[in-house]
Amino acid sequence: MMLALLFGAPLVPSKPEVTRKMVELLKVKPGTTIYDLGSGDGRVLIEIAHKNAHAIGIELNPYAVIYSWFRVRLAGVGDHVRIKWGNYWWTNLATADGVIVYGLPQIMPRLAQKFKTELKPKTRIVSNSFQIPGLQLLRQETVGKTKIYLYQV
Repeated sequence: MMLALLFGAPLVPSKPEVTRKMVELLKVKPGTTIYDLGSGDGRVLIEIAHKNAHAIGIELNPYAVIYSWFRVRLAGVGDHVRIKWGNYWWTNLATADGVIVYGLPQIMPRLAQKFKTELKPKTRIVSNSFQIPGLQLLRQETVGKTKIYLYQV
């Protein structure tokens, strides 16, 4: 339990086709700001940055932060990406134009409340694998065996 508090959830990267679909569902446009909560190895941030949007990753695991920082630099998109080492529960999401999350089911009700409190109306949210109760579901997609949910506050 203590390790989870220090290092976050285990690193479970999304498959490339799932990453592409999540970014596609958000309809990322140049200049927008997209947050990835629990940004892991940075692959979602890189995909967002390739759309000329601003990607902000929040990651608790310091090793994942370092690794993703190197991946972002190697991909040549460092100017479009910020990676913050920290807990997304303590991060204000008011500047987000979109949010991507791959969280566990038990956090989703609390996350829905955070989204309703902090996000602008009509902000789109994509969840990998797990539903977010209490938000307006716009669309559900399946990529391979993975379900992806698109919401809006």
